[in-house]
Amino acid sequence: MIYNELKKNEDNVVEIKNKILYNFTDGAFVEIIGDRSLYYLVKFINADTDEVLYETRIMNNHWCRTSIKYFVRWRIEIYEKNHLIFTKTYDAKEKRVYIAFDSASLGDNIAWMPYVDEFRKKHDCQMVVSTFKNFLFEDVYPDIEFVNPGTIVDNLYAMYSIGWFYDSNREPTLPNTIPLQKTATNILGLEFQELTPYINYVPRNIFDGKIVTIATNSTAGCKFWTRDGWQELINYLTRKGYRVINISKEDNPFENCEPLDDKSMQNTMDAISCSSFFIGLSSGLSWLAWAMKRPVVMIANFTYEDHEFKCIRVTEKTVCHGCWNKPEFKFDRGDWNWCPVHKDTPRMHECQKAIFATDVIEKIYPLIHT
Repeated sequence: MIYNELKKNEDNVVEIKNKILYNFTDGAFVEIIGDRSLYYLVKFINADTDEVLYETRIMNNHWCRTSIKYFVRWRIEIYEKNHLIFTKTYDAKEKRVYIAFDSASLGDNIAWMPYVDEFRKKHDCQMVVSTFKNFLFEDVYPDIEFVNPGTIVDNLYAMYSIGWFYDSNREPTLPNTIPLQKTATNILGLEFQELTPYINYVPRNIFDGKIVTIATNSTAGCKFWTRDGWQELINYLTRKGYRVINISKEDNPFENCEPLDDKSMQNTMDAISCSSFFIGLSSGLSWLAWAMKRPVVMIANFTYEDHEFKCIRVTEKTVCHGCWNKPEFKFDRGDWNWCPVHKDTPRMHECQKAIFATDVIEKIYPLIHT
């Protein structure tokens, strides 16, 4: 956006002096260009509170930008010799706004997508988004332009990145201490409520019989459940007449359990769609089953109950649990055995190990007998 500073000379002819350029891409930005040598006071103000969040003095042919990158309804004020010469308040109506996802995780992409559309509707803007799972969304969000991550997007009024940043200038709250979806609402300045995204999927009934899908694998050791627990649960479901299909990508063979030979996303979604319910961990496949509106049973004791989404959840609170969401701990992606309290002791990962098959069976009983 460009604003031309105007000044009338003695002949009442308008002369264009320095130009003011501004936008809200990756923070609020101002640049003053021109040959008129002057100092300017630039104030970046929260328009909802009138609090000056940043101010600085710059000369012509210099620029400044806020450290805060998440959404603020900014008001920019520029002063020349103590006189207000320019003011502009954030208004994205009919303007191009770009939201880039910083995570390639399936669960993160599914969790955050509905809030991109909420931002679009709230601000009546032209929305551009890059996710790492565009194929899941682009045909069911026709009002949004999808681009691949890393694509250069031109003519932007504003831009925001959604991710787990552990940086108070990019995310106002420690991301591990809040629900996963609230990461998106915090960054985009939206009221938090749990929202389910649309998923691009056409049902194909290619699996016969009474089916339960499970996913036994995940991306960290602290998320795993016990092998004995899975086997006992699978045996129980088999006795109840279910085909149990493990849709995890990784090979993890169990008795009485069928792996997916075709592990494509299409075939995985077909299996979920045909299943009576899904049993999994705090992982992307649980988020996928939830987005596909299948009943989800989640075995997750290392996170608090509000971190993921509303589901049938199996926990055991008499042991150490919830470390993922405690502010004093930060997950180490490079440490498969991450367990911030009991690592390398007999109690390591006791949050998940303390859950037994009977605990899960008790939770799924109503699903089986309805």
